[in-house]
Amino acid sequence: MTLSRRALLAGGLASLAARPGAANDAPSAAALAHRVTPGTDAAGLAMTDADGTPVPLSAYAGRLVVVNLWAPWCLPCRREMPALARLADRLAGHGIPVLPLAFTWQGAAGVRRFYREIGVETLPVLLGDGDNLKATLGIEILPTTVLLDGSATHIATVSGEATWDDDATFAWITGLA
Repeated sequence: MTLSRRALLAGGLASLAARPGAANDAPSAAALAHRVTPGTDAAGLAMTDADGTPVPLSAYAGRLVVVNLWAPWCLPCRREMPALARLADRLAGHGIPVLPLAFTWQGAAGVRRFYREIGVETLPVLLGDGDNLKATLGIEILPTTVLLDGSATHIATVSGEATWDDDATFAWITGLA
């Protein structure tokens, strides 16, 4: 199932109202981040890979995980994704995966097309379910990025467009690991 029409409309309107500048005009993700206390259990967050195979968060047990919630139609998502890919490349050496979880009616082909359009080659294709997202984390606005600890507990959130490839964000995330 996908995001509800109301959530899609709200997200689209939020995208239109978002900062018009390029991603490098967006604040650092570290500056926008806020801790979630008490942390909420995100183990039920549904993800599937490009082939439709479920990807359980338990596959990442014991590791900090960065989950970016986005959609191809979301302008702020489009602007921040290249910086998120650069962050993913940096974090890979520290064992911290970045999982871009897409919400789109276009499926894996739409995500691959989006990645090609913006020049992203290294991020995985992962698809989410909007109803599951709302039920699990209570999130309806895109982009939102959540950090999950090694027990799949939601410990931090960055809402809205952010700069992901700056040193402050890298230090913040690696400091949580």
